[in-house]
Amino acid sequence: MISSKSPVDILITIITETVRIASLLGNGFITVVEGHQWLRNRKMLSCDVLLISLTTSRFVMELHSSVSGLLYLISSETWSSKQAYLYIVWIFFNMLSLWSATWLSVFYCVKVTNFANRVFHWLKQRINMLAPRLLGWSMVISSIFFLLPLVEYFGHKKWDNLTLTPPGWANPRGDLHKPLYIFLPLQLTYTSINFTISITASIILLASLWKHTRNLKKSGVGDKDLSTQVHINVIMLLLCYVFFYFLYFSSMILFVSKVVKYGTTAKQVLDLLAATFPCAHAIILILTNPKLKEMAAHILNIRQRAS
Repeated sequence: MISSKSPVDILITIITETVRIASLLGNGFITVVEGHQWLRNRKMLSCDVLLISLTTSRFVMELHSSVSGLLYLISSETWSSKQAYLYIVWIFFNMLSLWSATWLSVFYCVKVTNFANRVFHWLKQRINMLAPRLLGWSMVISSIFFLLPLVEYFGHKKWDNLTLTPPGWANPRGDLHKPLYIFLPLQLTYTSINFTISITASIILLASLWKHTRNLKKSGVGDKDLSTQVHINVIMLLLCYVFFYFLYFSSMILFVSKVVKYGTTAKQVLDLLAATFPCAHAIILILTNPKLKEMAAHILNIRQRAS
């Protein structure tokens, strides 16, 4: 109950929900813009396929969290009987969002970097074709591995003898039901794989951009030059992406390791860290995409004039 929470807990809850609303709006905005362009042009580039897959899955996840929370407030019994299905749906879209983010990072890395390497040269020529296929293969493989704990979960006990409680919620005795922990090793595995690939691609891209920026300065181009400033801005945004992804991954590790107890302020902080990454990434995607940035500026300008 909210009344039993401390002022600090209430403040963290408010901030977390505000971040989730911002994430819902940001990812929804990108989905609408990309979807409108697809309907208008009847075609979509590989990077746009990854982008709309990423933002749509995150939008569904945020909407899912809101609906699940609302259902719990309306009827905890109904929520308790349906939450297993809700949790499984959340896992699927979480896998989709992480794989989309990973291959989007790889796509940008291959497209922007100019290393004299045969592997990079081969990838650069084929990344437009490979990117959507990599996403599809990743989801198929992840789904196959997901079937094993799924079968194990539903075979753990009969439905009429199983009280379902997802990770993050405690039963009245303060204990967590164990069956849903069957999914945690899978979550940790694909989250770790995605984190490693995505951060590696981001570091390679950062190194390439930093090297190019230094070359521009050595050639006599000042910091106020437009090209140099663009590179510096992208580097700063990439560093923000790495930072927030690291916070998200750290919160996931702490969650799985059970270091933090449920119902505590520390657990709420972990929830806030986990919710911040999708929101921050959506903002970074908008700021680094000229089309999205222009559309966002146009919408904000219209609202300012209206007010």
